[in-house]
Order: sequence, then C-alpha cells, then structure tokens
Amino acid sequence: MINKNSIFFNNINSRKKSLLYWCLALSALTIFIIYMYDSVGQEASKLLESTESDGIKAFIGPDAQGGTPAGWLGFELYGIFLPICLAIITIGYGAGAIGSEEESGTLELLLASPISRSKILTEKVLALLIIATIIPSINFVAVCLGSLLFNFKIAIFDVFLCSISLILFGIFFGCFALMMQTITKKRSLGISLTAAYVGGAYFMYTLYSLLDWLEPMKFFSPFYYYDGNKILQGAADPFHFTIMLVGIIFTCSITYISFSKRDTGI
Repeated sequence: MINKNSIFFNNINSRKKSLLYWCLALSALTIFIIYMYDSVGQEASKLLESTESDGIKAFIGPDAQGGTPAGWLGFELYGIFLPICLAIITIGYGAGAIGSEEESGTLELLLASPISRSKILTEKVLALLIIATIIPSINFVAVCLGSLLFNFKIAIFDVFLCSISLILFGIFFGCFALMMQTITKKRSLGISLTAAYVGGAYFMYTLYSLLDWLEPMKFFSPFYYYDGNKILQGAADPFHFTIMLVGIIFTCSITYISFSKRDTGI
C-alpha cells in the first residue's frame, strides 16, 4: 500500500505533469528521428565523414556516426541530446529536493516531525531514482515502437543497455546537485555548481582527443563513462557502469553526512 501522504509520493506527484510533457515530447521526437533515418541518415553520415574540422568532430562526440541505425540514434539522441535533457531534469530536482523545502520554510516543520533526517533524505533520493528512470524507460519503449513501425534495424539489447547507462548518468547528476545543495545550503548555488560541472565534464570528454594534456581529465567526466554512442554500437563496458554506481554511492554518502550534521535550528 502506497502512502499518498509520504514525502516520496508527494515529490513524484508534484512533478507528474512536467514528467508527462517531457516523456510525450521526447518520445514523439524519438519516433520522428527514427522515421527520418531512411531519408537523411546516409547524408548525415557523409557530412560527418567529410567534415575536416577536428573541433566539430570532437564537439559532437568522439564516437559519433550516422550511417547505421545505431550511429544515427546516437548522433541524434543518445550521444548528447538525451543526456543533457535528463541532466536538466535531475539537477533541477536534486537541488530543489531539500532547497525548495528550505526556501519555503517547510524544512523546519518537516524536521520537527517524528520522521528522521535519514528517512527524509532516503525518500527524496528514491523519488530522484524514479524521476531519472521514467524518461529513459519511456524513450526505450519509443525506440522499440519506432523500430517496428519503420523497420529500423537496431539491436534492442544495446538500446536497453544504453538506457540503463543513461539512467545512471541522470541519477549521478541529480545526486551531485543534491550534495552541492546540502553543502552550500543554497539551491541556486547547487544548480550553478552542478551545471558548471556538466559543462566542464562535457569538454573534458570531447576535447581530450584534440589536447593531449586533457586526456587524464576524461576520467573525471561522467560523459566518458556514459558514452551512449559506444554502447549503441555494441561496445558497452561493465566497468563504466560500475564507476557510475560508485559515483552515485559516493555523492549520496556525502549528502547523508552533510544533511545529518546540518544546523537548521531544530
């Protein structure tokens, strides 16, 4: 039995409309992109191959392709677009999970209740897990539907693995934003710091092929461990999944420590 008055349920319920809109928009876009493959996919591949600028190639991703269904889907969706969209959603939730309660003055009331701090944070994190899972899951269904409707020949298991990696990617940045907010005690600063990390991490991932001195920095980029293009091409690396899980556990641990020691006047 789901407690509709629980912190977890209220957090999900308050975002159900925005999640619905995101799911509908991204699903429709996914099916449209699959539909467009036969007409523009090969041209996109030729354009990528003819591009002489290393900077452009690095910006769109080291493993971007367009001539195959897997390459097309990675180039148009899973390489950059979907990870950024999911990061925007989970960062907004992560920084606001505690921050919005604090700004509205309801955090003190929540902490004055019999609910422990650890339970409050656990339910917030569980809501983040669901939010980060919904969009990649619905998008996976959209890919399956599109592949049936338009004879889009792609390895569905690779898309499934890419969706799992995307979920971990979104959870990590949501947890990172939550950690930054609990440390700084400011929602806007938590969002800003996390957004700066997203931008920096993306350039760490894309520019190391151009600048040798940046190559060690790629290991600090979640984009490197996510790498949807490679996964869609059948090159999933279990070690990368493990690293993202470790990152999630680490950020959650810091968040629990910071929140448990936080002085809120209660």
